Amino acid sequence: MAFEDEQTSVITYPTFAELSEILAGKFDIKMSVLEYGMPTFVVQWAQGFVPSNDEQEAVFQEITKSTASLKVWPFVKWRNEKEGEYLIRFIPKQRSKPSNNKINYALFIATLASIAIGGFLQASSPIFLALFYPAGYTVWDIAFTTIIFIASLMGIIFTHEMGHYKMSQRLGIEASLPYFLPGLPQIGGTFGAFIVQKSPPAYRRDLLDMGLAGPLAGFAVTLVVLVAGFLMSVPVTAEQLIAIDQAFPGQSGSLPVPILFILMEYLFMGFIPVGGTIYLHPVAFAAWVGMLVTALNLFPIAQLDGGHALRAIVSPQRHKQIGWAGILVMLLLGYYMMAILILVLSSGGSHPGPLNDTVKVSKSRIALFLVCMAILVLCIPPLYEMFSLF
Repeated sequence: MAFEDEQTSVITYPTFAELSEILAGKFDIKMSVLEYGMPTFVVQWAQGFVPSNDEQEAVFQEITKSTASLKVWPFVKWRNEKEGEYLIRFIPKQRSKPSNNKINYALFIATLASIAIGGFLQASSPIFLALFYPAGYTVWDIAFTTIIFIASLMGIIFTHEMGHYKMSQRLGIEASLPYFLPGLPQIGGTFGAFIVQKSPPAYRRDLLDMGLAGPLAGFAVTLVVLVAGFLMSVPVTAEQLIAIDQAFPGQSGSLPVPILFILMEYLFMGFIPVGGTIYLHPVAFAAWVGMLVTALNLFPIAQLDGGHALRAIVSPQRHKQIGWAGILVMLLLGYYMMAILILVLSSGGSHPGPLNDTVKVSKSRIALFLVCMAILVLCIPPLYEMFSLF
């Protein structure tokens, strides 16, 4: 039996006989060796051909279930795909260290505070107050706007991370609580959040489901916030624009808007006066930040959410090639720091993949990935247009 005792670091493995007995009913065993200190087998389908995807998955699920009591994970990759030949290595299940949830809670409170400051800056802007409260305002008006900004933006980020967290629970993947990241109040007050996986995904489909659950959940909330934000925004005539520039010189500006914002403007075209524009409510700005976070996470690079999903579909080599192309797109769009951070943290864009890298994902999951790439295109703002705002 493979285990790590609480009082010792010695790890023992199941015997070759135990593992051979589990594999022999499904495969012809070509070779068994101790490689990298772990029992490793080269096996081939007994019937001489590779069965359907569903049959493969059923067999490997049975093997995983049979080895669970032995405290090992079967790590499976192709040795010769044309011949239906696998390399199966049994690796010890690692005992994960318990998380210090106090850190998660502290970061959550810090992020709430930074988002609150961002919301207050939006709510107390002289231009916002002049346009939204022309007859005068009270401290409660500013407080209410700040609160709904916090609820909108934190709702998007929180739902995104809960999408990952709940999916990991469903798939049996051990994961930490979300780590929220406070950010610059001028850009919303948050740099998003992340969770830490403490056990690997078993199959490619698990990798894709984990990667896309967060962005899809967050995007659904973003759409609600976006529509609400546009409904709360106010039209501004050309004359008002001139008056605003004169009354508040240097304080007005514009956001580089993603395609989804442009589509919303078309829907509200009858609401916008000729020659004028629409002044976005802070809730609409929260939606803008939500779209930025969603889009950045969906880039099919390294171990971003989109990178996880891409790795579930393509080979490690192709994943890395597409990742480099994605980094180039980031640079062209003006996301220099993000691209550099990914390069530093991802060892050039590599990805470990799932435990079983042989069972392909379904066409429906590939279609879902393509939908998410469309969401990326709709949500990504061209950041290079924003440099003048800082």
